[in-house]
Parts: sequence; structure tokens; C-alpha cells
Amino acid sequence: MTPLGVESLLDGLDGIAYVTDCAGTIVSIGRSNWNTFARANGGESLCDGNGVLGCSVFSFVTGPAVAELYRRWFDAVLSGRSPRARVLTRCDSPNLRRELMVTITPLAGSRGRIEGMLFQSQTLSEEVRPKISLFDFAAERRRLSGHADLPVLAMCSYCQNVRFPAGSSDDGAWISAERYYRQGGATDVRISHGICPDCFARETLALAS
Repeated sequence: MTPLGVESLLDGLDGIAYVTDCAGTIVSIGRSNWNTFARANGGESLCDGNGVLGCSVFSFVTGPAVAELYRRWFDAVLSGRSPRARVLTRCDSPNLRRELMVTITPLAGSRGRIEGMLFQSQTLSEEVRPKISLFDFAAERRRLSGHADLPVLAMCSYCQNVRFPAGSSDDGAWISAERYYRQGGATDVRISHGICPDCFARETLALAS
């Protein structure tokens, strides 16, 4: 099947769909839904797969702990230890609280061997809220271009909670972005994605089951 044929099929799936090879390199995307989601979240530069096709899916997973969990999900499906992986996660925008389900499914070739992976991200819920600048990542890039010395604010890639106060390490408390602002948290920070202890425990348990 030609890449164009694959992309037509991916466009017919719900949510954001893309295919990787067995090494995790992104080889095809469903452009229509991909582009719509990218434009709605300040990612216009990624439209049509620019800067994505030919790259490892793991290079877009922020934070070494989160990347390790995704690799373990990927390897479990690739090896046949799990028929598929389903990961509940968040992908907020400045004005939306958004919950996603990411599914990783093996793609078998004509001889039954796994030849790639289908990633599908489906929106489970969206909730409109007042704008939260922490999720305006285009604005964050502009801030960083002139202020490399900003304090680091850890954000969980799964639940989107942040560690308060900014710059704290293990002694900081993981709280919602809304509560962060209510407690006087600043917008001028550098976001460092990772995984909070609760989400790490939940995902590690799911991998072991």
C-alpha cells in the first residue's frame, strides 16, 4: 500500500493517528486531523508532518521518566507481551482542559509479523476554562528566547499538575495549574515536563499487570 493510501486510512480514524516502524520512527500521519489539532494548539509549524515524519516518536515525549514508560509500553506491544497499550493522559491548551486516550496497536504484515505500530490519540473530554498561560507553549518559547535564567517549573506529562513552588525539587507539592495561580505562582517560568509520583506509580503498576 502506498503512503498516500495509508494516510487516507489514518484520516478515517477518530482523533490523531500516525504509524511508526518497529524502531519507533514516524512513517505516516493522518494529515487532516493532525493539522486541525496542530493549528488549534499553536503547532502550525508541525502541519503536514513537518519536523515529525522520519523522526522517532520518543523524541517528542518530554521528560526521561515519561519517555522510558512509553518505550516500555511500545516494547511490550512489539514483543507480543501485550496485545495493545492504552494510556490515559492530558493535553491541555490555554483555554481547554483536555483528557486523551493514547492507544498503541501492532500492525501485522502479510506473514503475520509485526511491521509497525499504530498510535491513536482520542479526545475523551474537553472543558472550557479561563486562559492559563502555562499551557501557551508558543508564548513560553518567546519568553525563553530572551530569559534563559527563568525558574524551572516541573509539569507532569500525564495529569498536567505542576510542582509548587517553581524551582522546587523533591520537597515541592504537586498541584493543579489553577491552584498554582491561586497560590501566587508566576507565569514567567521554564516548563520542564516529567511525571508526578502518583502518575508514575499508576503507570508502572499498569505495565506490570
